[in-house]
Amino acid sequence: MTVSLGSGSSTCGRRLIVSTASTRAWAIPMLNELQPLPVAVSPQEDESGLGFLLRCSHANGVALPELANLAGARSIRWMTARDMEAFAFLTGVPPEWLITRLKTRRHVDRRRRYSYLGWEWGSIASLRVKHAQVCPECLLECAYCKAEWEVTAAPACPTHQTMLMDRCPHCGTALSWLRPTVEICSCGRYLRRSAMSTKPSARILAWCAAMKGRLERNSAPVLAGMRACALPSWLAHVSPDGASRLIHALGALGRAGERMSSARAVEIPSPGEMAAVVERGLARADAMLDRAAEKTQALRLLVYEPGLQRLAKQGVEAADQKTALQLLKLLGSEPLERRRLGQKRGGRPSKGQLELFDHAES
Repeated sequence: MTVSLGSGSSTCGRRLIVSTASTRAWAIPMLNELQPLPVAVSPQEDESGLGFLLRCSHANGVALPELANLAGARSIRWMTARDMEAFAFLTGVPPEWLITRLKTRRHVDRRRRYSYLGWEWGSIASLRVKHAQVCPECLLECAYCKAEWEVTAAPACPTHQTMLMDRCPHCGTALSWLRPTVEICSCGRYLRRSAMSTKPSARILAWCAAMKGRLERNSAPVLAGMRACALPSWLAHVSPDGASRLIHALGALGRAGERMSSARAVEIPSPGEMAAVVERGLARADAMLDRAAEKTQALRLLVYEPGLQRLAKQGVEAADQKTALQLLKLLGSEPLERRRLGQKRGGRPSKGQLELFDHAES
């Protein structure tokens, strides 16, 4: 297989020769057998790791799966430390820069833990792993994918005040990381916004700016959102994973008494669906400040309590657990451990929704 390098580079005309046999032989190559890619791409400070690799593969005239094959990576969704070191060597960037911008997973106390952007994540639903979401206006201006777009609870772009897009407006398919380049869908059409797109509310935009601030450990956008749009004060203290799971627990149910299956609890919503979850979650967080008994009981029917219970027990940071416990207390609900202790004293407990949810993410 002979692959031409992209035009417009200083190495235009050079060719990268990759035979099928040699590609297979490099299934698990040693770093000293690799050569850096001919065309270097400069990374952006707030760029997604997968987006950067997609730009590098396009600049060098190879598809991202072929680049992954050269690096010996079995998957681009979850990479090992050795995979990331190989990609860093191929692309000429510091390994520490790339490692923090690619998602990894491991087991901690027999449960999955994930890492992204220097943060720990306890729920797979907090991250967009399978499909991408993008801001077409950002891609048109700067042609790279921003790191915060891979966080589920960030469904809008505060810069352009628009919703993110997770499907091609031309072919309707979910955006794949295996597309030709960041601004082109797998169908070959440029990703441009539909004229019928919905504009997010000021509160959604403030929430997304605050989430970006938390990811970057910058408190200014969080404090600004608290002042201008009355975002909940706990947003300044919890981790991005904690914020994602709290807003999901508060806003996932559309009506009182709605049932949520364990499978639905970990589904990745579209940006529009996620914006609706955030809107409801913020409204219910406001209502929780009113401690009238009748309002508390009504709110309890609107909150996905198993999500709060799980976070209170297994949040990745102490602030996440503490906030979940405080919200449970405001709802008049006991923490899970106390409830189970009471069940043991009073008889054999039945297997309920929370236990099913625990099993689904273990």
